[in-house]
Amino acid sequence: MNINATLINLYHVCKREMWLHAHAIRMEHTSDVVYEGKLIGETSYPQRAERYTEVEISVEPDVPDGTGLAAKIDFYDPYSGVVHEVKKSAAKETAHIAQVQFYLYVLRKNNVRAEYGIIEYPKLRQTERVELDREGEKILEGWIADATRIIETEQCPPLLTKSKCKSCSYFDFCWTTEE
Repeated sequence: MNINATLINLYHVCKREMWLHAHAIRMEHTSDVVYEGKLIGETSYPQRAERYTEVEISVEPDVPDGTGLAAKIDFYDPYSGVVHEVKKSAAKETAHIAQVQFYLYVLRKNNVRAEYGIIEYPKLRQTERVELDREGEKILEGWIADATRIIETEQCPPLLTKSKCKSCSYFDFCWTTEE
């Protein structure tokens, strides 16, 4: 099994969505919110492709648990060791920070320079600097282990409260039979 940055992000948003995504049940293509976020990521910094590099990197499965790590980083500056992540809004900031920390962790596991990350919110004209120290790495390793445990269960995690699910791309999937 591979844990990727999307799963770590979803771990902080909704464990049910993480489980569904990990089991190839995807609803993002039906969401206007997801589409808008993708569009912002693709169009906010058009000059960026000339300066930064897209990186796909992984860590082979660890023995004995068999969990591998995979990351696809849209913008990485190899000269300064800085990861850039573009997000639509700061509404799920904890999940965004965890995602960037995961990128830093995977880069370091591959002995690639990873100084810090920057989350950019173009619509808000804000940035957030993300660090990952040794204590943060231990916490992240706990998230990876817990996410792996949840994904490996046969039972899909329970629903969140309906009010938290209103803008989720899985809303119809999760709540259709609940009313």
